[in-house]
Order: sequence, then structure tokens, then C-alpha cells
Amino acid sequence: MSELRFFDCNTRIGPWVDRRPWQFTTTEGLLQEMDRVGIAEALVHSAIASDHAPAMGNRELMEQLDGNARLHLSWVLMPHHTGEMEPPDKLLPAMLEQGVRAARLFPKRHQFLLIDGICGPLLDALAAHKLPLFIEIGETSWSEIDTMLQEHPGLQLIVQEAFYRIDRYMYPLMAKYPGLHIETATYVVHRGIEAVCRQFGPERLIFGTAMPIREPGGAIAPIIYAQLSDDDKRLIAGDNLRRLLQGVC
Repeated sequence: MSELRFFDCNTRIGPWVDRRPWQFTTTEGLLQEMDRVGIAEALVHSAIASDHAPAMGNRELMEQLDGNARLHLSWVLMPHHTGEMEPPDKLLPAMLEQGVRAARLFPKRHQFLLIDGICGPLLDALAAHKLPLFIEIGETSWSEIDTMLQEHPGLQLIVQEAFYRIDRYMYPLMAKYPGLHIETATYVVHRGIEAVCRQFGPERLIFGTAMPIREPGGAIAPIIYAQLSDDDKRLIAGDNLRRLLQGVC
């Protein structure tokens, strides 16, 4: 098998509010861990942005990554109504200008609803720019995902932190919405990766680790040992994410 160029869609940098000892506080620490386990690139978001203050964390992320070619920017967003972030028609162009090619929402943690009356303009803008959106399943629900993709079919949505016993939720929605993708890190259905590839194609799976919360080896091994062709493994390991990021406009 040829070398897989793993591109992690889900890692964070910066201090958490509870000061967990295994956090990455510097890019050097993150890069050392990536080198240790063989991850070529990572899509990074700020722990301050996800756990506390999105706007401040996003600003600090820009300084921390500082153009590193292996580390790619992902901002945590919120609706604009309270003035904590710019309206989408200003926010999205500013993101693109600064090289940000992915977004994350934490609606439960940041206390807003994923409904059109609140998030509609933001979701419209993300879909228009084809900017990938990452959401943990614990921050939403499958019924919310169904409604969101029905109202914004152009969204490129990656559902994260989905464990086993989700296929009966996931399969109908993947058949219905071609923009729905699943992160592989916690999708531990027995031979589930192979089954998704047979049913929907390998393009719908995105590799991620959730570093530093989880040990990355547990996410890497299922891709390496999957009963798939080398081409399919390359797509899942990193090329699917590269394609989504390159499609941003």
C-alpha cells in the first residue's frame, strides 16, 4: 500500500477552561504529535473559540498558526444578532480573505438554535461559498440536520463525534443529501467504513482524530486496516477533505 497522507479534520489548539494537562498550547507541540503518528496536515480550531469566546479564539488562532503550511484555519462561528460577530455578508468574505476555509458551530455550548430564523443567513452564506461546516452530533440532532439540509441543500456538512448505532439515522439522510459527510474518528460500527463506501462511495467519509482529547492512533488504524482499495483509503485519509477545502469560493 502506498503512503497515506492523513489530513486531520478535527484538532484544536490552545488552553481549555478546565486546563486539561494534554492540551496543545503551541503549534510546536501539535506538529510534534502529528509527526509522531504520521499525520501530514490538520484543520485546526481554537479551544478558546469552542469552549469560551469564538471571536477572541479565532483571532488568537490566526496568530498561533501564522501561515504554517501544514496547519489550516477553521473558525468557530455564531449567529450575528447579538453583535458578537459580523453579519454573514461581511463575515464570510473576511474569512476567505484571511485564508479560512472551514467553519464550526457549537449551538448547545454557545446557546443558540439551529433554526432558519436564527442561523438562516449564516447557513445560506456557508452554502453559497461552499465552505465546509463541522458540527458534533452532541451539539444538534439528526432531525435538526434533516431540516437544515432540506432548507440549505448546498451545505457541505460534516457530522462529528458520531459513535456506533447511528446507521438507521445516518443512512436515510446520506441517501437524501449528497452534501452530508461523516467524520471517521468515532464511527466504530464493525466494518461500517466499508459498508458506507459500498452504499454511498468513499467520498462521504472524512478522517479526523479529535486530538488532543483522543489518542490519534485509534482513528488512524481503522483507515489503514480497512478492507478497501488504496485509492479509497487515500480519499478517506485526506483527499476528500482537500477537495472540500479547494472547492471553497
